[in-house]
Formats: sequence, structure tokens, C-alpha cells
Amino acid sequence: MDTFQIQVDYEMQEKDADIIFNGLREFNTPYFGNKKSVSFAAYLRDGNHQIVGGVFAWMRPGIQLLCIDTIWITENLRNRGFGTQLILAAENEGIKNGCTHAQLETISFQAEEFYKKLGYFQIGRVENLYGDHDAIYLRKHLLPLK
Repeated sequence: MDTFQIQVDYEMQEKDADIIFNGLREFNTPYFGNKKSVSFAAYLRDGNHQIVGGVFAWMRPGIQLLCIDTIWITENLRNRGFGTQLILAAENEGIKNGCTHAQLETISFQAEEFYKKLGYFQIGRVENLYGDHDAIYLRKHLLPLK
């Protein structure tokens, strides 16, 4: 009988992680096409070129999906339209790369209403996923539905 062991690793090596990512991509290829995810960032910089906000996102061209992963703006610059500009920059990159819809997750104490004002709508909710806080999943159609 073969023997196997589970190893937990807090210092993953890129070559080891690639085995997992590539294996999953190979499995998914018949469903999503043979295109890798593409990650990118859009930064908000001040007059000194310091980062004062930004958005991280990734695209999966094979299924026309843009995922907004992380957005942050320094507190003194919030509510001045920069968040909207960052989200729109990410969406525009998605559209340029063939994405037809965007998705994101927010937490109940964060920015659900902000995203709804930008055209996102709730597609799911998991109560108390983060302690006493709900995870809220939102989607937006980037192009008109056919």
C-alpha cells in the first residue's frame, strides 16, 4: 500500500505552489479555456508619488470574469470619489480584456452601499462568516446583457 502524508507549510515555495495552480488550471481548461488568470493593480498616488490607495483585481479571460479582490484608500481621502475612480479603472481593464461581468466580496461593516451605487447587486450572503459579520457577494454586468 502506498503511503502519503499531509504537510502544512507556512513558507510556501513558488515551485510547489505552481504544481497546485497548474494542476487546477489543467483540470479547468476544458471548461474555461486555456487562458491563465491575469492579476493587476491600480494605484492612487499623491503628489509625492506615494501610494495612498489602490485596488487589486484579477481576470479570468476564459469565462469573461473580473474579480475585484482588494480596495483600500487612506482614511483622509475617503468619500472624495477616489474609490469610484479605482473601481472604474479596474472595470475598464476588465472590459478591455473581454470581461463581461465583475464580482467582489465585501463584509457587512464595509462598503456594500458603495458598490450598489456603482451598479453591483447582491448574489449571495453568508451570515457570520467573519465572526459576527456577514460576507456579501456582489456582481455587476460590465456590458449590456444580450
